[in-house]
Amino acid sequence: MNQLERINYLEAFDVPAFLYAERADVITASVQKIRVQCLVIEVPNAQSFCQTGKTQDFLLKMLSAIGLQKSDIKCISVENNNLTHTLGQYDAKVVLSMSKGLALNANNHFVTHHPSDILTNDTLKREAWEVLKKVQVCLK
Repeated sequence: MNQLERINYLEAFDVPAFLYAERADVITASVQKIRVQCLVIEVPNAQSFCQTGKTQDFLLKMLSAIGLQKSDIKCISVENNNLTHTLGQYDAKVVLSMSKGLALNANNHFVTHHPSDILTNDTLKREAWEVLKKVQVCLK
């Protein structure tokens, strides 16, 4: 477990920072955000794109079509009630929600269909592609 993960666990249990911080730089590390070009989020799903498999492969193909590389992307699963806290941990140029239930309100936040839904319903491809084109514009 790295230091940031440890801090996140302790914060989840509401342990005050001064109880576990040994040095001032550790406290600073807890407020540093993870930088990423594209943060892709979903609600927990049986066909999660956070796990290796068909859904993840399709997601990576979708995002590579707009010029993103795997190293530019961070995929996470998050509960809707924990969305604000989770987003606060990241400094993302673009946030792409692939779950219609996740409400996002910012110029760099986009919502489209989950890759597993697109794989089972070809009619969703056009709508997803239109959103991806907007993501591409935002990344420039």
